[in-house]
Amino acid sequence: MRLPIPRWRDSDPGEIRSWITEVNDGIVAVAGMALGLAGAEVAPRTAYAVITLNAIVGALTVFGAKLGERLADREAEQDLVAKEEARLRMTPDEEKAEIVDWLEARGVGTSTAHQVADDLAAGDALGAQLVIEYGLRETTTVHQAWRDALQAGAAFLIGAVLPLVGSLVTPWEWRVGWLATGTAICLTITSFILSRRGHSNPWATVLRSLVLGLGTLAVSYFAGGLLQ
Repeated sequence: MRLPIPRWRDSDPGEIRSWITEVNDGIVAVAGMALGLAGAEVAPRTAYAVITLNAIVGALTVFGAKLGERLADREAEQDLVAKEEARLRMTPDEEKAEIVDWLEARGVGTSTAHQVADDLAAGDALGAQLVIEYGLRETTTVHQAWRDALQAGAAFLIGAVLPLVGSLVTPWEWRVGWLATGTAICLTITSFILSRRGHSNPWATVLRSLVLGLGTLAVSYFAGGLLQ
């Protein structure tokens, strides 16, 4: 079964940035938990169980949060569509005037603006109003909401698996150094991909991810030490 991850060529930069950000969150969350347990000197068997549960629960939490967010977006969009449909039925001339004003504000001549408004009213009047007033070009479907949620959860889980595997295969006494190094390498790679695909500054993106990620790991480790 194909993982619900975005196709690079079919995805916009914003979607790619969001997806890789979830991967980075998974890396940092699980690595931070692992180092926090190391700082607290938790027994290996218990630490492995907690780290594994953290990866699973984290992915499910991200999935649930994204699903709730996207379904809420869908409900809000449906409400806007219903209100705009009612306005078009009750005050079509006012809605048409809004399109004319919008076009004229962008330099379109009055006669041309009226002609375009007439054409839109005769065609997709509702679609035109939604784009002009709310910037809404398409509404969210249930399928899209679930797809986005699965993508977010899968992205977090992919990131979480990296430090999880590192914790399991690394000798117990070396875990702190190896986890910190592995996290830095993973964040560098994912952040570089993020910058290239998301059209952002590569050095700034990598540096920001490393500072925030490694800073989180350091705080987690020392916080764990305080809980001994």
